Parts: sequence; C-alpha cells; structure tokens
Amino acid sequence: MKIVSTLFSASLMIGSATAILGGQKVPQGTKTYVTGLRSSIDPKSPDDFSFCGGVLISPTHVLTTASCTTTADAKFVSVGAHYVNGGQDGDEIKGVHVENHPHFNADTLANDFAVLKLAKASKYKPVKLPAPGGSDIKSGMWPTAFGWGLTSAPPKGMASEELLKLIQQVVTNDASRKALNSTTIDMSHVCAGGEQGKSPCQGDTGGPFIKENGKGDADDVVIGLISGGSCGEKGSPSIYARVSSALPFINGELKK
Repeated sequence: MKIVSTLFSASLMIGSATAILGGQKVPQGTKTYVTGLRSSIDPKSPDDFSFCGGVLISPTHVLTTASCTTTADAKFVSVGAHYVNGGQDGDEIKGVHVENHPHFNADTLANDFAVLKLAKASKYKPVKLPAPGGSDIKSGMWPTAFGWGLTSAPPKGMASEELLKLIQQVVTNDASRKALNSTTIDMSHVCAGGEQGKSPCQGDTGGPFIKENGKGDADDVVIGLISGGSCGEKGSPSIYARVSSALPFINGELKK
C-alpha cells in the first residue's frame, strides 16, 4: 500500500466546522509555535490561507514536511495564529529559503522533512526538539496533532477556520505495516491512531505531533510531523515523520 500524503488541495473550501475528524478547538493564544505555510498574504487572493502546517523550532526557522514544500510555494509563514487566514492574529513572515531533506522520497514519504528559514525572527517561543535516538516516543503514549485541515473526509470535507487538535495513541511501526499492508514504513516514520473518524486529514500535512509534558507549552516537544494517512478510515493509522530521525539534518539547518 502506498502511503498517501495529507497535503491540502487549493480547491478545497474553508468552513466553520468545529472538529477535525474527531478533534477539538485549541484555546486561542496557546500552542503559538504552530505555523501555517502560505502562498499569499493578500486578503483578496484565493490563496490567502494556510495550505500546510509547520512548527517553529527557532526564532528564524520552521520545520515542516518536504511533501509540502516540493508541491507548493511557501512564500510566507504565519506564526502564532489561531485562524487559518493568519491575518487576524500572530505574525506573517516572509520565507527566504527552504531546504528539503536530501533523502526525501515522495513515493514512500520517507525522510519527509524540510526546514524553512524566515526573513526575520518571530516573537513567539519555539517548540523543543526531541532527544536523539527517539527516546521521547513510546508505543502506547498519546501525543497531540495540530492543524487547520479538513473536518470530514473528501470530497465533502471543509477546512477549519480555527486551529484544532487531536490526541492519537502511538502504535508500533510493525503494527502499522500490518494494518496498512505496507512495506514502506521505516524508521523515519512514527505511526498513531487508526480509530474511525479520528485522524489528521488534507490540509494538516506538516503540522506538529506534540508530546505534552504537562508543564505548559514551554515544555512541549515536537516528536513528529503530519505526513500521510487515510482521513479517518477505521484501522488505518496516521503516518508521521519521526523528528528524532532527522536531527542531524535539522541541526545543520539551524546553524545557517
């Protein structure tokens, strides 16, 4: 089975739904490290919305997926925004350079990482990166995914106007391979969920999968990025890019 990206189609409409395939609204003013990638910040433009997610990992760097940056032009990034149009709150900052992981595979979504450098520093606090070796990820734990994607499966799904969250239980890669009948899941992936009607969907790609340590946003750790899945199909886990697997690449980009 080929892993299917949850990349957003520009033709999909923005709606006022209150749940993202079983998710909940994020309180405004929290999780301000979540970012939206944008082709335009012109309110009159049909592209004035976040087509993919991301996460602030330094004042001037955003981590997202290469499946986003290789298929659409991320000219701007909204940081700290609660709404999908990004203009009502938060920062809107120009992106000046994107570096995709050198071993990204668009067919299998292996090494699905990209780092986008911002033209100026954001005022918001970055999220923490995970420890090397993947020690922040345990099978059975319940991290949280964030995004503005579809609130029901396509073709009828509409994207949320407000940032939403979804808690999913991590499953082993072996279990995910069996569930998806796939041999393409590797150590650059982490899998979670599989409950019917509860998953990230189109428009959520690139958004963070967060380990919340219970001490507020300042202690949150990004362990994954939304990469692929089936929009809430029963027994089909969501696929995330495992951030700890790409730390050498990410840390190299942070030095630039």
